[in-house]
Amino acid sequence: MAKLALYQKYRSSTFEEVVGQEYIVQSIKNAVHENKVGHAYLFCGPRGTGKTTMARLLAKAVNCETPEKAPCEECANCIAANNGTHPDIIEINAANETHVEDIRDLIERSTLAPMQGKYKVYIIDEVHQLSGAASSALLKTLEEPPANVIFILATTDPQKLLPTIISRCQRYDFTKIKTEQIRDHLLAIAEKEKIEMDPESAEMIAVMADGGMRDAQSIMDQCASYTNDHITIEDIDRIYGLTTAEEKVSLIQDIVQGKMEAVIRRIQSYEEQGIDLPRFTDGMIDILKDCVVYQNTKKPDLLRTATEEQAKKLAKLTDSRTCMHASEKLMEAKQRFRISGNAASAFEVTCLSLLTEGTSAEEQAEHEKTVPAPIKKAVTEQPEAPAEEEPVAPIPQSEKIEAVAAEEKKEPASEIPEGHPIMPLSQETILALLVQCNKKSKVADENTIAMVRSYGDLKHRRYTSLLEDAMIGASGEDCILLVVPQVIANRINEEKMNRELYFFMKDTMKTDKMLYAVNEEDMKEAVVQFASLMKKKELPSPMKIEKYQLEEKEKEDPEKKIMELFGAENVTVK
Repeated sequence: MAKLALYQKYRSSTFEEVVGQEYIVQSIKNAVHENKVGHAYLFCGPRGTGKTTMARLLAKAVNCETPEKAPCEECANCIAANNGTHPDIIEINAANETHVEDIRDLIERSTLAPMQGKYKVYIIDEVHQLSGAASSALLKTLEEPPANVIFILATTDPQKLLPTIISRCQRYDFTKIKTEQIRDHLLAIAEKEKIEMDPESAEMIAVMADGGMRDAQSIMDQCASYTNDHITIEDIDRIYGLTTAEEKVSLIQDIVQGKMEAVIRRIQSYEEQGIDLPRFTDGMIDILKDCVVYQNTKKPDLLRTATEEQAKKLAKLTDSRTCMHASEKLMEAKQRFRISGNAASAFEVTCLSLLTEGTSAEEQAEHEKTVPAPIKKAVTEQPEAPAEEEPVAPIPQSEKIEAVAAEEKKEPASEIPEGHPIMPLSQETILALLVQCNKKSKVADENTIAMVRSYGDLKHRRYTSLLEDAMIGASGEDCILLVVPQVIANRINEEKMNRELYFFMKDTMKTDKMLYAVNEEDMKEAVVQFASLMKKKELPSPMKIEKYQLEEKEKEDPEKKIMELFGAENVTVK
């Protein structure tokens, strides 16, 4: 016979064994013992938090032959319920039985009297997956329930249920189980199963489970099989591609201290080891939050992930504002993980961005007196170019192009004839754009690009298709630097298309900015150069952005505008 999984073997069989959900347990127990059980219940909450377990306990308790201590675990009904053979307890998975015919069959059978127990109990799991017709049929039954029938609906997504179904049920919202409760329960199971596991390992598993007891037991089961019943933190790291809190703290320290080479080497090693970077990012966010808490309270008992020593170490290097800024950037990175096919690249770009966001020379010198942190500098914006600097024309769009010369050589670039944009953009150009970009503009333009992706007008499909996979590398008051594959970058930078995109964004999205496009590798290289030049205080002057203007002919030709609006084939000129 196959070995039972731990989550099956240690599923709670009495109300007293349920971990967490204290108010729900007490409410259900009181209803059973006082004979005040309703005809319909709705159990909502994240997966693995006890919804199905509580439904089975309720079904067993209402049919127990000893109501005062239900479930007694001794009567025929309790034994049959435990064995899964009770004829009056019917479980249905709505993910598999979604059609109206399935529900109608259930309704017809519900009118029959119970065969063995006092109540016929229907447990419908994942009820939100029922079809519309099936939901309507179920609603009718809940409005006029048969005698001695109880419906228990369980779902992870109550928003998808009909409001009228929710209103006819007693609703109980299951919450994530506390980490310490999961940890203690895992240690109790380990003792019974003769599995060697220290509290730190149990704590790590509990954190990974994110409030789900079933997930925690499954993780523990897998680790026990891999380690021959001797679970250590190192083994958990190896199996699930995790790293210790100390490693995350060290990476944050390297970022704060501006150690770019060390940061890049660390990220390369994470990729080689197969580290789970989304989980790693969550861990960094938790540590940064702990640092903020410790900086403002000095109370180690409030820390959840970092130790007091680790929090002190980071508190000496940075401040709360910097930690919160870094947390925001990392949370943004988690969104990119879903978009990018390469999580390591997205994570690396985020870390380099924290390293290289800059301030003015005066602010930078002031910060360096107290905090040697590039991410500290991220909270201020780059100043505008001095008035006496000679402006540099934009590259893909102007008739004459001057590339930004290397600062130490002071050599002007050669002219480029009209109609011949530089593709890809030079590193000098990217740097001249980066120095005038800031976080506030980037956040606003990211929202705009998100709107472009959902813009459904087929007339503008040629523009939206170019931007639907674009990520904003940087953004300023008058420019947006897009990160896209090189073939898309070439198309965006091409003068005619660039002009059309500019007016599309201006007229449709109300964003009056020039668009420039680079590939991911060029962007990463520019970020590295930016950091180096910023440390030397040799950043180039910002490029002067020259926006497109409507030509006189375009302004004065209403006939052309009408044809563009309605299509030439639909317009007759008289």
